[in-house]
Amino acid sequence: MKRPAAALTFVLLAATAAGAQSYPGDGGAGTQRGIEGLNNSGQIGTVTVLRRDPNTLIALDLHGTDGRPQSVRIYRGRSCDDLAPRPMYFLADAKNGVSRSSVSVGADTLLSGNYNVVVFSTNRTGARTTACGHLY
Repeated sequence: MKRPAAALTFVLLAATAAGAQSYPGDGGAGTQRGIEGLNNSGQIGTVTVLRRDPNTLIALDLHGTDGRPQSVRIYRGRSCDDLAPRPMYFLADAKNGVSRSSVSVGADTLLSGNYNVVVFSTNRTGARTTACGHLY
C-alpha cells in the first residue's frame, strides 16, 4: 500500500515542478527576493519580479506596517547602502503592506544586481526609509 502512495506523491511533485517552469510567453512564478526592515521599522517581506514582456510586474508584500500608505520606489545601486540620489521608477503606494506595479523595463535588467526596492514610512516628502530589498 505504501508503494502506490509513494508513486502518487512522486507524480504530484513532478507535476508541480513542471508547472512552475517558465516557457516563452509564460509569465511563470517570478523571482522573489527578501525585504528587510530599516531604521527599527520592524517591516519585513518580499518583492516578486514577474516577466510581462516588454514590461515587468513588481509585487511587494510587507509585514509590520501600520496601514498608512507608504511610497515604494526602485533605485539604482549595488546594495541598499549604496543608492543613487534619485529613484529610477516610482511604484504604486503600498497600502496595508501591498503594492502592485508595472514598470517599463525588462525583468533581466531589474535583476542585474544594480537595483533596489525601497519603502518609505509615508507617501509624503521627507519620509524616512523603512525597508529595502536588493534585486539580484
